Amino acid sequence: MQFCFIRDQISLVMPVTPGTYQWTVGKRVETININEMGDVYRPGGRIRFAGNFTFLLPAQNYPWMESSSRADPQYYLDYLNEWAIDDKTVRMVITGTEINMLVYIEDVTQGEQDGTGDRYVTVSVREHSDLEAVEVATNSGTQNSSQPTAPSGKTQSYTIVAGDTLSVICRRYYGKSSAKYYNALAKYNGIKNPHLIYPGTTLRIPPESVLLGVSA
Repeated sequence: MQFCFIRDQISLVMPVTPGTYQWTVGKRVETININEMGDVYRPGGRIRFAGNFTFLLPAQNYPWMESSSRADPQYYLDYLNEWAIDDKTVRMVITGTEINMLVYIEDVTQGEQDGTGDRYVTVSVREHSDLEAVEVATNSGTQNSSQPTAPSGKTQSYTIVAGDTLSVICRRYYGKSSAKYYNALAKYNGIKNPHLIYPGTTLRIPPESVLLGVSA
């Protein structure tokens, strides 16, 4: 498992994976009081994640560091501090899990503990909220422009734009965004790292039966 922050074609893999972390998903539950019935609970919108991750940034090489990482805390801090200051999103990926989403880096706190030069940094993130396309009523019915589908027997094409991920694209075309789907789509299009795609790249979107056949 690795923690990785990706932006502007920079893939910043943290040199030491935290021993523990927490990630929360869920929904809001509204309480409505109805006369003679008491409290009634009604599900609301999805909770967007907000939390902290603490990383060790070593100043010397240790055998348990991630491969190809640097014993240079400032290298990582330069990127994290820059991304915390501006108003752009960063993609956060925890490999080996389903966590792959756009976040804002809210703040970065650093410090030393033992005089070795190693630094401990706490990164506070907030999940970015996508503005989903709304259903638009037409004379012929109701359409949802955010949910195209791949017709049976026909392969479509899609050009990646800024902010896209393979999981989001799979959700649009197949209604599912699990690792099984985005890994298969990456393999179908010859993409080595499914978490690293670039605007302007044109993808082939096959029918679902063909896509899942590739992953088998």
